[in-house]
Amino acid sequence: MRGASCYPAVPVNEASNQRYAVGLDLGGTDLKAARVLADGRLEDFGKRPSRVAESAEAPLEVIADAVNQLTRGRRAGLIGIGLGSPGVIHPETGALMGGTPHIPHWEAFPLRERLAARLGVTPAVANDANLAAFAEHRLGAARGARVSITLTVGTGIGAGIVIDGAIVPGAWGGAGEIGHLPLGRSGMPCRCGVPDCVEPDASGSGIAAHARAAGIDPCEARDVFSAAAAGDPRACTIVEAMVDRLAATIGAAVSLINPEVVVVGGGVSQAGEFLMAPLRVAAARYTLATHRQGLRVVAAALGERAGTVGAGLYAWGVVGTTAGRA
Repeated sequence: MRGASCYPAVPVNEASNQRYAVGLDLGGTDLKAARVLADGRLEDFGKRPSRVAESAEAPLEVIADAVNQLTRGRRAGLIGIGLGSPGVIHPETGALMGGTPHIPHWEAFPLRERLAARLGVTPAVANDANLAAFAEHRLGAARGARVSITLTVGTGIGAGIVIDGAIVPGAWGGAGEIGHLPLGRSGMPCRCGVPDCVEPDASGSGIAAHARAAGIDPCEARDVFSAAAAGDPRACTIVEAMVDRLAATIGAAVSLINPEVVVVGGGVSQAGEFLMAPLRVAAARYTLATHRQGLRVVAAALGERAGTVGAGLYAWGVVGTTAGRA
């Protein structure tokens, strides 16, 4: 039945005094959600269809249902709710600025306000890539770094910047949109409208588009990486071009913020060292000698749970400010 819970029925001690946040990671396909303890541990992590293609209200219904399932019998222990969403999220208002292709029915959408009305709790809302970066900085591959940037390379390319333990959102939440730097070479257009945008050359969807043009079938990014690993010259050419453009993007980011760690996550990172090894070499080529000394380019550690962990930790971090206000 549409909207039915995907979470298993778990006996809950209603007298439990353990405090927790709810972490929510909204995507174009799924909503990932869990209870998040203060140290980042997850309870009852699960996924359900996000229903973003149906209407503007449908994903809000999915979010509300997930929160109800996760807080049932333990509402007294809830300290706040954190949500990561695609798009540019204004750091002051929690509203989506403009639109995002991942959620087609939202345009200049007052996300935090609409969720507060449904949930009775005002959530802490931020960009999903920022929250994944926050989790990797606190608990994952960038742990211990003062300055880090985490790339999420999947259908598109997002990034989050964390300095001294705090997310850098930019003036209105748009910092880290490095997928739309004008570094592309193929001339394939991006839906963002920026000429020579790098995303069509360095993302999973870009790999798929180039593979289709080359006659590779199946043409999903994981299949192209597998074909390249098996020695298919067409796939090798596509992967080499993708690595070069992603490395140039990393080089631009390194020049701007001088991080200690660049974390690469998202679906494309599942290619492992077949991606990471040449990416490190290529990134060094596009990085100043002063900036690459001590720089680490590493794979993400938290996998698909990073956004949920980050959303929960973000809610913990704003207890007494945004989270918890009705």
